[in-house]
Amino acid sequence: MTRLGMVLYHGIESGPQLKEYAELAEAAGYESLWVTERYFHEETFALLGFLAAVTRTMQLGVGVTNPYTRHPALLAMASATLDRICAGRFILGLGRSELTVIQERMGSPYGPPRATLEEAVGMIRALLAGHRVNTTAGRLTLRDTRLAITPVQHALPIYVAAIGPKALRLAGAVADGVLLNAYVPPGYVRYAVQEVRQAARAAGRDPQAIDIACMLVVRLTNDLGQMLPSLKQRLVRLLEEPYVGEILLHKAGFDPALLGPLRTATVRVRQAEAASLAGDAMVEAFYLTGTATHCRARLAEYRAAGVDLPLLLPRLEDYQATVEALPSEANPGA
Repeated sequence: MTRLGMVLYHGIESGPQLKEYAELAEAAGYESLWVTERYFHEETFALLGFLAAVTRTMQLGVGVTNPYTRHPALLAMASATLDRICAGRFILGLGRSELTVIQERMGSPYGPPRATLEEAVGMIRALLAGHRVNTTAGRLTLRDTRLAITPVQHALPIYVAAIGPKALRLAGAVADGVLLNAYVPPGYVRYAVQEVRQAARAAGRDPQAIDIACMLVVRLTNDLGQMLPSLKQRLVRLLEEPYVGEILLHKAGFDPALLGPLRTATVRVRQAEAASLAGDAMVEAFYLTGTATHCRARLAEYRAAGVDLPLLLPRLEDYQATVEALPSEANPGA
């Protein structure tokens, strides 16, 4: 069976609505259902607890939380609890979040992200395995602590979100899977997979054992032209980010030199000018957009680039249509 997951976007208004979304994906045969953590929106673990109670077969993932707003001991507690409630179907996704959110808006210290993530993965793994943890030497402190509960899964999977080479290598060295960022083109995926596999090999691990998951932004439409302006505006916001724009354009085969005028236009609040620099070919490369048939072809491109587990991320209002339009990818008998 072909692997495929769904991602719930923000905007959940009620328990019955959330239950309906979960049942749609499970009935269609999707392997997993993921929730994202976006600050000051729905609380992630509350959603996951509800989903654990109303699903039976799908894996449930968080893509992603971080070790700053929740100490690794709290993440281990939440993971073990959720894994019990859902009978061994939980996946923990960890990422670095952002300094502007963690430190500047919420006032929590934001330590070196890669080192903090590596320590967090080790601490969470030890706690979930039932070990007593006593560490004060690193960036994360935990004194003489052992969880009173353990998860159902012997080795609860931990995925690490990554985009740059150092983060990709960290995922390959310590994680069970890597969660590639939304809005990444297949050219970048090929590069990222190579970095992850090489790091796993260097760490003495089986490179093929690292699961390559990737969130793919889906926009089903029969009229792409009408949707292009808004899709380009979102691309501009992505490409504005230092380093992110460079690596994504370079690996996708686009000229990073356009980032200078694009960023200048955004600074001067010339949004139309900035969007004009994100061409139609970029929209095609960074999104799954168009008809269901075309989106299936694009999914095949991502799989060929090395994605083991594509995770479809539609707008919430398009969630049901996406689940129903692409079920043959997850469940050929549907």
